[in-house]
Amino acid sequence: MALPNLFRLPKPKSVLHFISLKSATELVFLTLCFNRLAGLYGMLALFTGYALNPLQLSQYIYSLLTLALIVYLSSAFRTTDQPLKTLGLAWLFVVDSVINLVYTVLFGLGWFIVLAQHLNDKVLPGSAQALGAETIDQTAGFTDPEINATKVDVVASPAPGLLEGQDAIAVPTTTPGTLTGAVFASGSMASITVIGVLWIIRLYFILIVLSYARTSIRSYILQTSTTYTHSEDPSLAENPFRTGREEGAGWKGKLGRLMLRFPSQRYWLGRDENEEEWVRSTSGRFGEGRGLRIKVPEGGLGERERRARSGTGPPAPIVGKVEKGSGGEVID
Repeated sequence: MALPNLFRLPKPKSVLHFISLKSATELVFLTLCFNRLAGLYGMLALFTGYALNPLQLSQYIYSLLTLALIVYLSSAFRTTDQPLKTLGLAWLFVVDSVINLVYTVLFGLGWFIVLAQHLNDKVLPGSAQALGAETIDQTAGFTDPEINATKVDVVASPAPGLLEGQDAIAVPTTTPGTLTGAVFASGSMASITVIGVLWIIRLYFILIVLSYARTSIRSYILQTSTTYTHSEDPSLAENPFRTGREEGAGWKGKLGRLMLRFPSQRYWLGRDENEEEWVRSTSGRFGEGRGLRIKVPEGGLGERERRARSGTGPPAPIVGKVEKGSGGEVID
């Protein structure tokens, strides 16, 4: 049963009706490559004697692996006959977004814990165990000693000695800081808002990359498939990685079939109600009947007969005597 439109994954056809899906996807992965190059510079820091915590080291190693995968799969942008690499690019961006979200949460949590520690007169017990907190504490630029005062009282007392005067002492009044207070501080909320907006933009680009992969897979099906019916659901196109096809052999076929299961096979292979171009290009082969449906003109006339009657067919054979050569020979 088809899902309501509200629960269907959007399928944009361009970026704000301005940039094509292919150009936008290439720009997305070009930006991702530059971002992942930071892993190379992070690893070079090890040769300078700089100490990396486990969280930083794991992120740098992951960045290098992601960069290598992008370079390997990028050949799918040049040709349309590599459906596995096209799907691999799309799911690489999705998985990279999830992993990047995890790293963002971990680094953000470490920062807020360190900030809460410095808002307190005493370190919160157990809070120093946050991942990356030690490195953040060393590089955040906190002053030492620190005075975090919410109110300052000036206490004056007569100065000792013969001369008249007073000694004034500023006594700070501090409010113990908490993790909640560190998170909801004005500066922290501004940072969280910016990160949230950037993640909304990234979610939109995930839809763009998936839509590009979907368009490429469907174009590949049109070029290579001889039938557009599915064994289980006639409204689905042929799975390009099905058993029996060259693309469906071995581990590559299993991986391709696995990637086409999410978010659903209908997303990749199904016919959209408003997708007239896909229906026209398949000549209505998504019908309920079995096999390949071929449209025949009304009246029982085939293409050859129709062209012959309209005068656009091949020339008729010449009947009669035709002179040949200079000797005047004739052939019946």
